[in-house]
Amino acid sequence: MTRNVQRHTGFRIPPDIDKKMDELIEKGEYTTKADIVRTALRFWFDNHDKTPKDQIIEWLESDAGMEYIEVIMKRIAKKAK
Repeated sequence: MTRNVQRHTGFRIPPDIDKKMDELIEKGEYTTKADIVRTALRFWFDNHDKTPKDQIIEWLESDAGMEYIEVIMKRIAKKAK
């Protein structure tokens, strides 16, 4: 049985990023800076090897991407009339 033990680490961040992290917490999007760092690292590890084209295709195939495509198609059809 493998235990998911979290490890503690420390690091320094530039003041501008620290300010942006504080703003995200104030908005209620995250509760702690640790949450922000975990989310950013997970995102990076999940996406760092994808090309921009791969990322665009993945988004376009998502529900949000499909909705965007529908909006664009309606605009094009409206202009064609």
